[in-house]
Amino acid sequence: MEATEMRRSTLQRKDRGELNQIAAALGAKPSSRARKDEIIQLIIDLTADGARISRPAGESPPAEAAPGGSGEADQGLQSADNAGAAGRDGDQNGEGSATNREESRPPDRGEDEVDPGNRRRRRRNRDRDRDRDDSWDGDPVAVAGRLDLRDEGYGFLRVDGCLPNRNDAYVPVKTIRQYGLRRGDHLTGTSRPANRAEKNPALLTLESINGGPAELSGRPQFESLTPIHAVRRLTLEQPEDPDAIAARLIDLVAPIGIGQRVLVTGPRRSGASELLTSLITAIETNEPDIFVMGLFLDQRPEDVTEVRRCVRNGDVAATSFEQTPEEHVQTAEMTIERVKRLVESGRNVAVVLDSLTSLAQAYNAALSNAGRAYSGNVESGAVHMPKKLFGAGRNVSESGSVTMIASIVSDGSSSLPGVLSDEFVGTANTEIRLDRWAAQLGLFPAIDLSASVSRDEDRFIDADEVQALQDLRRSFTGDAEDDPGGVVKALETALSKLRSTASNAELLR
Repeated sequence: MEATEMRRSTLQRKDRGELNQIAAALGAKPSSRARKDEIIQLIIDLTADGARISRPAGESPPAEAAPGGSGEADQGLQSADNAGAAGRDGDQNGEGSATNREESRPPDRGEDEVDPGNRRRRRRNRDRDRDRDDSWDGDPVAVAGRLDLRDEGYGFLRVDGCLPNRNDAYVPVKTIRQYGLRRGDHLTGTSRPANRAEKNPALLTLESINGGPAELSGRPQFESLTPIHAVRRLTLEQPEDPDAIAARLIDLVAPIGIGQRVLVTGPRRSGASELLTSLITAIETNEPDIFVMGLFLDQRPEDVTEVRRCVRNGDVAATSFEQTPEEHVQTAEMTIERVKRLVESGRNVAVVLDSLTSLAQAYNAALSNAGRAYSGNVESGAVHMPKKLFGAGRNVSESGSVTMIASIVSDGSSSLPGVLSDEFVGTANTEIRLDRWAAQLGLFPAIDLSASVSRDEDRFIDADEVQALQDLRRSFTGDAEDDPGGVVKALETALSKLRSTASNAELLR
């Protein structure tokens, strides 16, 4: 008993690192959460049970101690102390024999074990382990989705929309670097289920990238493509549906070119969402070679359902108002990255976004208290990021285009809509302004004919038609610009003429 207390008092004077070395020399590995008293008790129990320090091969074991175990326990503890001291001397001074350094070193850790106190090393080791080919002999599971990359280099294949899901497949760093994968790439392949230590399935094989073979060489960067003016008109009029008045009116008042940025500006409840939905239908009907991507943020759930039913051949990414700002931001960023990957492949894409104001509000909430702010607690990033997204709209000389059609609220209870409207002045090629009073009177589309304009229509419309369109617009507005109710009167005149004719060509004659 006295010998045990003496050993305990000796061990109490040592620090935790020394105790771990002693325990390791005795063949034990204390838990990372073990208290100092628990490690001391473990050492005493090991020495009392006759544990020995692991010795080099060929070294003879020590002579047996006298019955009672006191001599054996003291010898074991003393050997452990000496081993710890030798290790410390060798580490600090760089001296000592190879035998001492070998004995003082803790047992080699396996590749899967890391220092529990070093989170970065533990995460890096975990990623490296997942990059290895896991031994698995089950049947592979087919998987397809969009790639979402993380800052650490690895990624996840989002199999259900743009948001994280427990069924998302883990994509290792090795695969991403081997194939030059980018965020937003659509991948197909096979995966294996998650094992006991993992949360997600893991990608086993990669079969296709963006609909092509799993090999990419010389794919251009979206930012390196050369933006040019629109040279082709985006016709919205549907000959088989003359009642699609909204599309016909936009063709007359503010024609849109493929690869332009279109801004639909108006107060709340002025019919912007309904107008964008009608534009989706028109584009899918008239331009089958253009892939339509709907991006609707912070919407009512029933409105999301209506939009999904409207899109036939394209895709819709939508969030409802009960979702978090981070989910709005994630959905928008993943959608735009997907659009960029399509344009890099030479595709023509039309993005219909409702709305830039909702996106800015989501960024403002996500970036709260981080960075420089405008007046009224508006973060600078909340304005910059929507502008960056809207700026993706362009026609490129190589091949492909992004026609960006986005709505923005021109008024609101906070200062954000005002700041946002000011920042977007001059960024759009075509601007369609909506009027609140016309919308309240039940007129659709509630377009302010005198304020809506297409700045580059002469680049994709011949001169004679441009002149005819200008004459027609003047006939719509007349002298109504100075009349307080002139916007409504001009719109009523235009809608009346559209309903009395079967096509725009007939109206222009």
